[in-house]
Amino acid sequence: MFRNRITDPVFQDKYLRRFWPVLLIAVSAVPLQAQVTYAEDLFPELTDLMYLAADEGPEAQLVELGVEEKEGDLDVARSQRRPRINMYARLLAAYEWREDIDDRLRGRINANLSMTQPLYYWGNLKRREEVAEDRLAAQKLDARNRGLQSIMRLRRSYLEWLLVRERREILRQSISLSDSYVDARRQLVDAGRSSEQDVLEMEARLLEKSEALARTEKRSIELAAILRQLVGPSLDLNHLQGASLSDIEPMSEDAFRELESRVRGQSGEYLNLDQERWELLVSVEEKNIETLDKNTWPSVDFVAGFYSDQIDGINQADPVFRVQAFAGLQMNWNIFDGWQNDGWKRGAMARKRGFELQADMADEDARRQAETLLAELQLNLKQIEARGKRESILSRRLELLNNQMDLATVTGADLIEAEIDYLQARQGLMEARVDYLMNLMELGALLGLDPALPPYASES
Repeated sequence: MFRNRITDPVFQDKYLRRFWPVLLIAVSAVPLQAQVTYAEDLFPELTDLMYLAADEGPEAQLVELGVEEKEGDLDVARSQRRPRINMYARLLAAYEWREDIDDRLRGRINANLSMTQPLYYWGNLKRREEVAEDRLAAQKLDARNRGLQSIMRLRRSYLEWLLVRERREILRQSISLSDSYVDARRQLVDAGRSSEQDVLEMEARLLEKSEALARTEKRSIELAAILRQLVGPSLDLNHLQGASLSDIEPMSEDAFRELESRVRGQSGEYLNLDQERWELLVSVEEKNIETLDKNTWPSVDFVAGFYSDQIDGINQADPVFRVQAFAGLQMNWNIFDGWQNDGWKRGAMARKRGFELQADMADEDARRQAETLLAELQLNLKQIEARGKRESILSRRLELLNNQMDLATVTGADLIEAEIDYLQARQGLMEARVDYLMNLMELGALLGLDPALPPYASES
């Protein structure tokens, strides 16, 4: 039901405001030389979890609050270029000792209404606004990056939840078969047709499987907590149907070579949100340094307003009330600040250099991550091929043993052991498929092909 909400303008506005990467309307419009499969393509209910995460997930709320904070800072920066109106009023009771009249208690009223319009600040007000805009853009990039990371964690957690569910079922079947194997071997031992060593070995393996099942149950509980943290407290795992992990089909060798060629042909132009963010922060500090250079220069404001007070008259008991209207220019000049401005400038220059280093490191990290993911994918494809062949061999072996059971040429213990081996091979194949899909999705995100990536344009 959440998938139908994608056309709702209110939902889209809320989504775009949060910069939450769950826009799954279509695959990227960029022509793909190598198709990248995403988990939601194979498991449609994952799309619903993404929309739930955008609606109720704590991470989405933190992202929204971070963006709103920077929007507020931008409003503050823009307000500094607008006129300010202030009013001041004071009503006092004062007792006076005077020689010209009798001492007495008098009331005094002072009031001031003024407007101040900044005129010339050497471009500092404009630069402060630009700094706030850059910080907002950096926050949006950070929100976008955190959103993509959360979506990737959601995908990984969902796939691992499916894998754990299947592993748990395989372990239960394996434990049941191992129990049967032990009983069958015990009978053979009693009949003198087998050694006790085989029984002891299987009992030890049975204990290992029981421990593995306990670890799997524990991991299942942890994954449920992670999914609720990412999606929201309303998530009911009992309503998730899932699907077979065998639906994860690896790409062909030719397709992998095409993808590898595309990655190597990017010339380092990967989707690197961290690098873009650091470059924006470098721009922020450059503007801050320029602002600080002129921070101690005189500034000019236009001022106008009304001022009222009371003045004492000669030999008069009651003061005279007067009102003045004024307008003109006002200059403010911080001539010496104890080198405070120099300290701020030194800090800004250090931050700028730090952000430049972070940007360079992010670029290198992206290149290294691309090469690592390619190597991981190549390994995954070989693992899937090898484990798939092993599963087929063990499946065929199990089939042959079943046929030989009718001829009484094998024992039930041999058949049970073959079934256990087959289940373990199937589990290993599923794990390789999940690793392959996760590495493929991360590589696609690095190439900017993730369909969960929303449009973004920096504000200026």
